[in-house]
Amino acid sequence: MKLITALSLILLSNVFAAEFTVNIPVSAETVEIREYANYTAVSMPGVLSVTQEGAPALPVMSATVALPRGTRAESIEVTDVTWSSLRGRYTVLPATAPVPISLMGETEIAIPVPDTHIYSSTEFWPAQAVKLQGSSMLMGHPVAYVTVNPVRWNPASGAIEVISNLEIRVSTEAADFYQVRTRSAQSEERIRTMVENTVVNPDMVQASGANIVPSRDLTYGEYVVIATPSYESYAQNFADWKTRKGIPTSVYTTTWIQSQYSCTDLQQEIRAFLTDCRDEGVEYVLIWGDDNIIAGRDAKISYSSYLEYPPVDLYWSDINDTVPGADQWNSNGNSVWGEYGVDNVDYHPDLLTGRASVNSTSEANLFLDKVLAYEQVTTADYFETAPEELRIGYTTELLWGSPYYCYGSAGAEIISGYVPSSSWEEEKCYDSAGNNNSAITTAMINAGPHHVYHASHGSETGFSLPGGGYNTSDFMALQNISNGHLPAIWNSISCLIGHLDGYECMGDAWLASTGGGGFGGFNARYGWGSPSNPGNGISEVLCQKIYDEHWNENQTSLGGMHFFGRDEMCPPSDNVTDWCVKEYNLFGEPELPVWTADATELSATYPATIPGATTVDITVNAGGSPVSGARVCLFKGDNWSTAEVYEVENTNASGQVSIPVSPSTTGDMLITAWAYNHIAYLGTITVSGSGIEGETEGTVYVNSISTPFPNPATAHAAIPFSMSAEGNTTVQVFDLSGRCVATLADQEMMSGEHTLNWDLSSSSGSSVPNGFYTVVVTTPETVMTERIVVLR
Repeated sequence: MKLITALSLILLSNVFAAEFTVNIPVSAETVEIREYANYTAVSMPGVLSVTQEGAPALPVMSATVALPRGTRAESIEVTDVTWSSLRGRYTVLPATAPVPISLMGETEIAIPVPDTHIYSSTEFWPAQAVKLQGSSMLMGHPVAYVTVNPVRWNPASGAIEVISNLEIRVSTEAADFYQVRTRSAQSEERIRTMVENTVVNPDMVQASGANIVPSRDLTYGEYVVIATPSYESYAQNFADWKTRKGIPTSVYTTTWIQSQYSCTDLQQEIRAFLTDCRDEGVEYVLIWGDDNIIAGRDAKISYSSYLEYPPVDLYWSDINDTVPGADQWNSNGNSVWGEYGVDNVDYHPDLLTGRASVNSTSEANLFLDKVLAYEQVTTADYFETAPEELRIGYTTELLWGSPYYCYGSAGAEIISGYVPSSSWEEEKCYDSAGNNNSAITTAMINAGPHHVYHASHGSETGFSLPGGGYNTSDFMALQNISNGHLPAIWNSISCLIGHLDGYECMGDAWLASTGGGGFGGFNARYGWGSPSNPGNGISEVLCQKIYDEHWNENQTSLGGMHFFGRDEMCPPSDNVTDWCVKEYNLFGEPELPVWTADATELSATYPATIPGATTVDITVNAGGSPVSGARVCLFKGDNWSTAEVYEVENTNASGQVSIPVSPSTTGDMLITAWAYNHIAYLGTITVSGSGIEGETEGTVYVNSISTPFPNPATAHAAIPFSMSAEGNTTVQVFDLSGRCVATLADQEMMSGEHTLNWDLSSSSGSSVPNGFYTVVVTTPETVMTERIVVLR
């Protein structure tokens, strides 16, 4: 038996051992040269530089390489490299050790003494063009991580050379990484696309190997929300919307998790639960509550004389444990989590995890309102014109003074280079241009930018701007949403403003602002920069990678752009990069689809009534054209896992899909069509048992039912519609879960135009909560729907 086992292992190793070559793209033309204090500063936009103090400050790139399923990279070698010389003789500026961004004013940061071992050498430095950093799983797909030194310098000759072509050979061997057991077809496709968009060899990304099952057969769903029992109902309202749009979502309480897993503490029990979730096809995780409600994992970060233990939600995203409870972030068992170079921290996301940092029931409702507002803005509101919709704002100040005079606008300009200039407007509030203060920043935010990039000094409850400061009360007073715009996505390099443990920090206030704010990424402790390399400090590059993944690599969700951007910095090569990638937390929900184009409203054509078990033929259009790849969800029941019907399929190139259903009772079945950069279509199909009676067409009935007004409604709403023939007509209002909250009419009506007034109360007489509702007008001939927002 032992002989057979050994032979099997040898054969298995031979099967998985393979070699392949891959080209690593290097943009030699982006190398920037500038003279500074008798030295030459060398940089590449959006690329980190050497952090070793006194070493030549040259760029260091990262690249992610897809591997065959079941393998890890054993070694790499350069098979072809072309170096191009820059004309001239240079002395490269020695690197300044990274500095906390909020250190300005405490001390003058001098140019360091050059490393004599390097600066007296006759050889090119660095000696290696590329180095293998390791292999890992990225959302269930095996990848290798390599670093590339695209620029080298010869101290003796003063020559600088830049790579213009690089090819490497990757040798692989069998790996013992985890294997995702089940996934839905939709999740498998989404994740594979995310990985393809971030690796340098997308053609080599294979299927994950998971067993593909219908959404309703997943154990936990595609999205898991973790909440305390007191917030369970609020989290369930959020889950209802995600489930309706075709992302089956489940809420699990901390009490339930503790009853199922026995570990060191709640944080580790949540991680053990998420290990099972990872294996069973979960893609997204939302922690419902601030740190005082569900505390994050306090992980060790240290650099130089600095030592901190911030809450690190990456602990619930990087799930590299082989089995639940085998916590690799505490692999040495000393109960100090995340020790750099000691514990087996993997860094790479296996789940996309965000946090709703809510502290009250009102904040819980507000968080849901912001998610719904962001996803379902009516066509009469923010998405009316592209110039108003597609805007990014920047607010920056001086980061370090003498001798470098490094401005935050340097990093902002690198992000500006990623913005699709043909369709986006930019508002640059720059200290370096004499164009920023608190009032200017407030006006920029209230004007409704889609994104805000922020680079200034900060504290737990405020940050500085030229001429003054900005604090949590300023965030709470913002009006970008109440002015009729979307919640904004904020990314910042500022120190401490995401200090969610022990403070109602700026990140909390951004989420909790009743009339403004939105979602974002914030530092729980210091951000770090490089005074000698403006725009290319570690925290700056981290934010740049997030935007690069969004606009250049097509990561379309908030969690995708956040975690895949951060992954470009990993595995970190030093303590300070480890610091930055750990303590940068996502304040927001990871599945949120981030708009990149002027939104178009979907319409759907389908039977108005079905007799029971049948195949429902659906066509999805936008602006009169079919929408390929639209996700269509049919849902009848209270919970996706026990529903009579819960089916999710994608349309073909003709915008069509046929979905078999077998409802067991009569009543309404929800239909939802969703596609990226489109406003979702929400409708109902009646299960009557009496045969098919007609068809409904989303916006085909534009002339029959008009948008209720005012919309958003604050006290009442008028609902105008017209009928082509007389007959019994019902007018009902449904919430996102498909529950009828109000019946406004159920009577005989004449043909012609009608207007009903709704006082925003339910059938019981109580006021309905803020949110999105669907008005459904049912006549003997047709069913008409229109949306209305209640926002008091």
